[in-house]
Amino acid sequence: MTVSARPVGGGWTVRTDQGQPETRIHVPAGGRAAVNFTVLAGRSVARRTDRRLAFRATLDDHAEVPASVALIHLR
Repeated sequence: MTVSARPVGGGWTVRTDQGQPETRIHVPAGGRAAVNFTVLAGRSVARRTDRRLAFRATLDDHAEVPASVALIHLR
């Protein structure tokens, strides 16, 4: 399975802990796996502005898993 974060834009950068925009992981049948991402706000990001961050996963047969969406906010 390949997991990636959709581009956020607006000065935000999202990368895996290895510095890549996506990572491959193995998830056993019926199991779960953790994937760490780093979210950085550039200087142009306005404070107190919410942005949606969507993560997507694609299975090895190219089927897509429904996106997981989080809200990010710079205080």
